[in-house]
Amino acid sequence: MSEAMVARAVRRGMAAILVTAGAMAAVSCADTDDRPMVAVGADSSTESVVLAEIYAQALARTGTRTSVVTGLTDPQAALDAGRVAVLAARNGELLDRWNLASPAREPAAVAAAVNAALPAGLSVSDAADGTDLRPRVVRPEAAVAADGIRTVTALAPACATLTVGAVAPASDDDPSAQLVTGCAPATVHPYPDLAALRTDLLNNTIQAGLTDGPGGDLTGLTVLADPGYAIRAQNILALYRSGIFDRQQVKKLNYVAGELTTDDLLALIAEVDTGTAPATAARHWLDAHAL
Repeated sequence: MSEAMVARAVRRGMAAILVTAGAMAAVSCADTDDRPMVAVGADSSTESVVLAEIYAQALARTGTRTSVVTGLTDPQAALDAGRVAVLAARNGELLDRWNLASPAREPAAVAAAVNAALPAGLSVSDAADGTDLRPRVVRPEAAVAADGIRTVTALAPACATLTVGAVAPASDDDPSAQLVTGCAPATVHPYPDLAALRTDLLNNTIQAGLTDGPGGDLTGLTVLADPGYAIRAQNILALYRSGIFDRQQVKKLNYVAGELTTDDLLALIAEVDTGTAPATAARHWLDAHAL
C-alpha cells in the first residue's frame, strides 16, 4: 500500500472515530440535561390545547425544556399543586374567580385588577389585548330590525322582561347569576352549546342569548355591540408559577401577547378542528410572527 493510500485510510479512521465520539457526546448530553422541565397545562378544549402549544414552543425557543400536558379536568388545581407550571387563561375569568365583585370591565382595568388579586406564588404575562374573547349578547335579526336595539347598553332596560339563554353561566353554582352589567333578566336558562341556544332564539323560546365567546354559527342572529364593556374583558394571558422564568423567558411570553389576535385564535382552532396537529398549527403561527 502506498503512503498516500495509508494516509487516506488513517484519515477515514480518524473521521469515523470523531463522528462516533460526537454522537456519544450528544447522547451523553441529552441524558444528563439537568435543565428543569416546564410543563404547560391545558384542558381538553381546542382553544386551551392550541394556546398551551404556543406558549410551550415560544418558551422552547429561548432554550427552555418544555412539555404540554392536556386533558386536565381542573387546570388551576394542577397549577396550584405544581403538576404544571404554566397555563393559558382568560384574564376576566381569573378575576371572576379571585374577585367576582371587582368593578373592572375594560381591558386595562381588568389587567390591573388581576395583578392586584393574584394569589401568592403566581404571576401573569402581559394580556393579549388583541384577543377579545368576551361572551357575545345575541338576538334574532328580525327582533333587532323591529326594535332597533343594537347595543348591550340599549338592551339593559328591557332585560327584566326577557328570558335569556346562556352557553356559559358565570357561576356553576348559580346559572342565573348576572352576567352583564345593568342587565338582570327575568329568567336565565343554561345551554350546552351555541347550536341549542341559536335554535331556541330563532323559535322565540328565549329572547336574547349569551354565547361563550366569539365565533360559531350565528346565522339569523345579530351580535349586539358592547363598546362600554358591560361584559368584563376577556383577554388571553399566561398564568405561571412565580420565580421560574428569567427576563428572556418572560419577554417571550409577552411577545406572544403582542401578536395574538381573536382572528388568529379562531383560525388556529378551526385548523386544528379540521385535522391539523395542535403542535404543527402553533409552530406555523410562531414562525409567521417571527417568534
